[in-house]
Amino acid sequence: MHFRLALPADAPAIAALHAASWAIAYDHILRADWLAQDLAADRLSVWTERFAAPDPAMRVLLADDHDGLAGFACIFLAADPHWGSHVDNLHVRPGLKGQGLGRRLLGAAARLALNEAPGAGLDLHVFAANTAARGFYARVGGQEGPLDKEIAPDGSRQAYCRVWWPDPTILLEPA
Repeated sequence: MHFRLALPADAPAIAALHAASWAIAYDHILRADWLAQDLAADRLSVWTERFAAPDPAMRVLLADDHDGLAGFACIFLAADPHWGSHVDNLHVRPGLKGQGLGRRLLGAAARLALNEAPGAGLDLHVFAANTAARGFYARVGGQEGPLDKEIAPDGSRQAYCRVWWPDPTILLEPA
């Protein structure tokens, strides 16, 4: 597995993996018609726009293997004075789930945050109904906050919770 920072040319592969991940993980959360008809174009638009006018705080970490893009993590450094850096996306190719890649990507995001925006935590938002992801974040030491609601990309109103690591060093792999 090779880890690297994404380039604008990676946007289509990132969008495709993102869509594939959501199609499975959110099949019981987001509208089926939106997932079937709009998801791929929506994610391609999001990633194309992000790389066309990149936020200086955005870092996108890629994990490549012999089959191409295996996973990615998008982080916004020092996004909030209290919560710290924000993991906006963490996705692994569906066939690779449960093999430790998500943990490695989250650890790499934590290392980036610690190196480039030290002294703060790391957080992310997860749909409340995404129990598999919530279980993963709990296993790696994430602290869940109270539920809130937001408008999801499919237009539905979804409950989510913040997961926070006040000290992101707990996500680092031992040297």
